[in-house]
Amino acid sequence: MIETERLLLRRFTDADRESVARWNADALFTRHLSGVQTREQSDETFDRWQRHWDERGFGILGVTWKETGELIGRVGPQYHRFWPHDPEVGWALDPRWWNRGVASEAGAASVAWAFGDLGFARVVSITTEANVASRNVMRKLGFRLHTTVDSEWGPRWVHALDRQGRSPSPPSGTRSSRSAG
Repeated sequence: MIETERLLLRRFTDADRESVARWNADALFTRHLSGVQTREQSDETFDRWQRHWDERGFGILGVTWKETGELIGRVGPQYHRFWPHDPEVGWALDPRWWNRGVASEAGAASVAWAFGDLGFARVVSITTEANVASRNVMRKLGFRLHTTVDSEWGPRWVHALDRQGRSPSPPSGTRSSRSAG
């Protein structure tokens, strides 16, 4: 588990499937991701996240609002099929939680975990040109545009951050355990 000033980042459990399915069925939530998913597709995505954890020992984390315990999104490093070279730090939040600095806080903690306990030398973050909000978070965290890759949904922008480069400091009060699980 990773704790920041306002958030707890923890491994997903089966009890989270309903929230993830609700987000994945929301056109606003998925507009810069892979699009709206059926419940079956959402469960397949969830299972893929769990397999990534089982095979690699790290992966996507649920973002929980510490004060209430509400699950409000996801964040974390995992290997992305568009960029298999370095783990991607990505985030997606329930739209009700946008514009509160949560993505920056969770993203910074995730980058710190990837560079710290996980020992990666580079992480990437991938989005679309139109996803200005995520690109702004990437900029705040120190990511810079590295390249673009083609996908079935159009070009994806791959931003990179090297440990030796300008890397974000974990938010004050951030604590983590090695597994974050």
